[in-house]
Amino acid sequence: MGRLVRIFGSRYILAFLLVAGIGAVVLIGRALGGTGGPGGVTAGAQSPGPVVIASGAENDGIDTPESPPPPSTRAGAAKPQALATAFLTEWLRHTGVTAQQWYAHLAPYVTGRLAGELQGADPAGVPASRITGAVTLIDHGSDLVEASVPVDSGTVTLRLLATDGEWRVDGIDWSRT
Repeated sequence: MGRLVRIFGSRYILAFLLVAGIGAVVLIGRALGGTGGPGGVTAGAQSPGPVVIASGAENDGIDTPESPPPPSTRAGAAKPQALATAFLTEWLRHTGVTAQQWYAHLAPYVTGRLAGELQGADPAGVPASRITGAVTLIDHGSDLVEASVPVDSGTVTLRLLATDGEWRVDGIDWSRT
């Protein structure tokens, strides 16, 4: 060790070279290993869609989370898929109507929070005109479901909450394909 210190001049230079070497390894690892962070998540990047893990009947020795319990909704209340389809059908009827008419058709399907955001919104800003595929549901718990619906201009993702015994839309997101 003393010989290395004499070769490089001082322990400070040796410490600098050690830190620089570790930094180089980290940078090379990130460059070759993907987008960085645990699970490929990079700060500020849009998060990928959630993953649903289904548990089979046999036990393979791996503990997997159980499916969330069904929400406590009233008998006869619309199922999440039916509510998502009904809401999106009304949301896409945005031409030839006033903002008040458009909002009146959406109000029965939304939470109070989303109703406040939609009130006074211009329906001309809706970025799609028709549904092009089936609704895909992802359960996030007993009272939260994400519904993804392909439309002619991309995908609409709805956040559905089970509140007061019924499913309601609480959030809308659109992404271009």
